[in-house]
Amino acid sequence: MWPSSAEKTLKEIKERLATTPILRHHDFSKTFEAACDAFGIGIGGVLSQEGHQIACFSEKLNESK
Repeated sequence: MWPSSAEKTLKEIKERLATTPILRHHDFSKTFEAACDAFGIGIGGVLSQEGHQIACFSEKLNESK
């Protein structure tokens, strides 16, 4: 039998894997927030409004990029 904390953690992981976050439609009357991150092997960005994701992008970089 697993300890109670491990069971709780496993249940939370299963819940997060089983539910899909829903992206919202944009509203041009509200402020957009853009966050990006670049690192040695890839680049990514998230566009959001009021803390909710509108769009996201992620790409692995190769030597020519």
